[in-house]
Order: sequence, then structure tokens, then C-alpha cells
Amino acid sequence: MNKSQLIEELSKRVGNDKEEIRYILEELNNIILEKTRAGEKVCIQGFGVYTPRLQTSRLARNPKSGETLMLIPRTIVHFKCAPNLVKEINK
Repeated sequence: MNKSQLIEELSKRVGNDKEEIRYILEELNNIILEKTRAGEKVCIQGFGVYTPRLQTSRLARNPKSGETLMLIPRTIVHFKCAPNLVKEINK
């Protein structure tokens, strides 16, 4: 399911128009982005947790050329699905 299909499905289930649903999803995405950039965890109960993590610098190898290079430290976002959601999916 892609974003357009999700908007369509939510629109049908909730009864709101697609533009309103699109706006809500974009704002949710913006909030998650802002909070994780600020180093905060975003926990959506029953869905999962977005956690920013610092990935340290490390050596990597270009598979095409074999060249070794140093990757700079960066922040990644880890998502962990809520246990009850995993349980429901695996029923």
C-alpha cells in the first residue's frame, strides 16, 4: 500500500475528504521528523516507537572499486513495531 492508497482507504473509513487526510498525514510526518531531529523518541502506543540513534563513523568499502573510505557519523531513525501489533499481524 502506498501513500495515495492509504489516503483513499482512510478517507473511506473515516468519512473525511482526501485533502484533509493528506494534510493530517503530512503533519504527522512533520512532527515525527521534528522530534527525532531534536533527539526525542516518538512513541505511538499500539503502533511503534521511532528512536533517533547516532551511527558512529566507520570504514566501508566500495563494492565496485574496492576502495576503502571512512563514513562520517550520522543520525539514523530506528523504528520498533509495538509487540501487540506484531502479535496481531502473526495471527
